[in-house]
Amino acid sequence: MNCHVVRDLIPLYIDGCCSEESAIIVKEHIEGCDACKKLFEEMTAPAHAPSVPEAPVRFNKLNDWKASVLQSVLLFLSFGLITVGVALEAGTDSGLMNGFWAINLVVPATGFMLSMVNWYFVRVYKSRKRFSDFSLIATLAVTLCAYIWTSFHYEMNVSALFSEFGFAEAYHVLSLVMLIHGLGIVLTAVFCIFSKTLSYQYAKMLGKE
Repeated sequence: MNCHVVRDLIPLYIDGCCSEESAIIVKEHIEGCDACKKLFEEMTAPAHAPSVPEAPVRFNKLNDWKASVLQSVLLFLSFGLITVGVALEAGTDSGLMNGFWAINLVVPATGFMLSMVNWYFVRVYKSRKRFSDFSLIATLAVTLCAYIWTSFHYEMNVSALFSEFGFAEAYHVLSLVMLIHGLGIVLTAVFCIFSKTLSYQYAKMLGKE
């Protein structure tokens, strides 16, 4: 049979719509004709469905809830520390210990709380590592600015201190005050570590790579 006729019958043969006689003729022709056999194989080959791009990963609702709880708890705790610090500072007598609670508690807690504004822009960052690094920098920068303001607000008259006491006594008192107020630096370091670690976990909960 002519190849052109067989090629017209191949679709019917594949679908099983041709007569028995035509099916036998097509089958015998395919076995002896390489060109028609190749066409038959191409038409019966399984079709490959086009790859469908994966749907965008949706944030897990449970993780979203956990991230919101984490952020709320940290804001509440930092605000609580600020409130306690302000209350303790209000009850501190004026003198060398004036500003103790402001420097050691209020300033570090305020720096941490204000830096958490950055958490609302977590989706802007390309990776959670970059987000956590910037969170640490933001906490440190805001806290340093608060320390600068505090140093002007609680200005100590060092010259008056040395004129009132002897050099040795004044130096001892000044060293003691600096040591006590230096505890705020330790708390600032702790808050910076918390900021980096917890912001990383926060971004991870929200599905940030």
